[in-house]
Amino acid sequence: MLIIDKYKVKEIMAKTKINNFTELAKMLGISKNQLSNILSNKFKPIKSNVEELANFLKVSPLKIIKEQKNK
Repeated sequence: MLIIDKYKVKEIMAKTKINNFTELAKMLGISKNQLSNILSNKFKPIKSNVEELANFLKVSPLKIIKEQKNK
């Protein structure tokens, strides 16, 4: 299962001067709750969410995802 690595997203946000997830959510045109769900380890993001976030941050989707081992 693929999940978005919120720590990688935070690193990219710091480099691009985005202060917090609330600000990122506003810039993406979604609610903070939607963004929290996308970044949650319990949420399996759909491909378009990953691509949209990566495109917005100007990185490859591979830079913001991590492999989650199935338990």
